Amino acid sequence: MLLIVASAADEASGNIRDRLLELGGWSEGGTFDGHRVWRRGDRLLVTIREHHLYVDDVDRKVREALGATPDAVVYVSKHRAASGQDSLTVHPIGNWHAADFGGRPGEVVPSAPDLMTDALRRLAAGAAPGYAATFEATHHGPYLETPTFYAEVGSGEGAWADAKAAAVLARTVLAVSDAGDPVAIGVGGGHYMPRIVDVALARRVSFGHLVPSHALDPPNYGALERAVERTKDARLVYFHRKAIPKPRFRELEGFFRDRGLETVRESDLATRPESRNL
Repeated sequence: MLLIVASAADEASGNIRDRLLELGGWSEGGTFDGHRVWRRGDRLLVTIREHHLYVDDVDRKVREALGATPDAVVYVSKHRAASGQDSLTVHPIGNWHAADFGGRPGEVVPSAPDLMTDALRRLAAGAAPGYAATFEATHHGPYLETPTFYAEVGSGEGAWADAKAAAVLARTVLAVSDAGDPVAIGVGGGHYMPRIVDVALARRVSFGHLVPSHALDPPNYGALERAVERTKDARLVYFHRKAIPKPRFRELEGFFRDRGLETVRESDLATRPESRNL
């Protein structure tokens, strides 16, 4: 079961939730945190009152309140970018160092590589005009024990209120599935990790945790160890080599090799068939 979490404190989140409900096929299933619960096949939609970044353990709270144990969690959320570029984004969550925006310092949440990477591909195939589809690196809270990713629309108020963009995200969240691709951790690059996005769109690979270059100066090896542990079935690591100094690359390659992850180049990965349309 995929648990979809919306927040009443996030205007874009509410917009996406409303577009989800417009798609139909939902039945009411009680209340959670003062809001209606909705079920549609193996999707469970809840709304929380407070801002999602700072509400830990929603998976446990849903299990206790509703008797439902999710296999994965997706938060629908707003996105804000300094560039102002409108985007549809997906990303894992957790903190490499401090916890300035929820979660726990130096702690990452289990990733959902298959669902998250499938979401990226669907967003890229069906993005609303003017929107880029992209990964973001692992960042921010909240803290959970269930595989989790965020699906966001931004960058500003116009995008947060955009019903068409929200509908693309809504359809994506309902459609995501496991493609069965090899699982990798992605390392290196800026916050949006464009090189790793290109690889995910072109090759048969599902990315779990995404480690940006700025998190490697210095690296928190405890958090990196948890990223390996919390990316289920990870056997590969892909480096954006140009974004990592050679001494640090060699150090990191050895770290991941010692934990059973093989370093791969794009050419080592099978080519994907043409992207599916939404």
